[in-house]
Amino acid sequence: MRSLTLDERKKFLEDDLSDALKGLFVGAVVWAAADASERCPFQKGLGMYTNLVQARSLYEFYGPRPAGDDDDARASHFAPNWDRTGVTPLGTKYMGWGKPANKRVFHLVYDRSVHAGGLGHDGPDHIKNQVIEFAKDLRGLTERFSQSVDSDFRTSVQLALEKALKGAAEAANGCGIANPL
Repeated sequence: MRSLTLDERKKFLEDDLSDALKGLFVGAVVWAAADASERCPFQKGLGMYTNLVQARSLYEFYGPRPAGDDDDARASHFAPNWDRTGVTPLGTKYMGWGKPANKRVFHLVYDRSVHAGGLGHDGPDHIKNQVIEFAKDLRGLTERFSQSVDSDFRTSVQLALEKALKGAAEAANGCGIANPL
């Protein structure tokens, strides 16, 4: 990690982490709202892809730091013992190298439908049906992270999560649905 001041690190959490969480949560709300009333064509797909892109970046942030990775922000930069706790079963099943998000969203591969994470196109374990689960999983991971960070960063992480959840509430209100988060 390049050398950052305490204020720069707090700003990263309050702005960049918050923005990634907000994209994840709002994507989930927009995806869920499409079931009630799809306001524009492709709303469900756009909400899903927004959610999946942010989920991947957040799982990478919370996950173990690969050797030689010095410029990506990682949770372990704020919580030294975090590397051992930043993996969830949901993230492992869908987001890693060669897993459904990698094969269905982030790379063009042959036989994409085979790499959906579950049986059938509409099964409950298909990646397209995990949008709300990713948001809930990463919300829980962020709450756990806020309790694990060095005390200098606790308020910044909590503020980031509050701002992101406020964005999700605003999106749900604008879409006319109950907030699924």
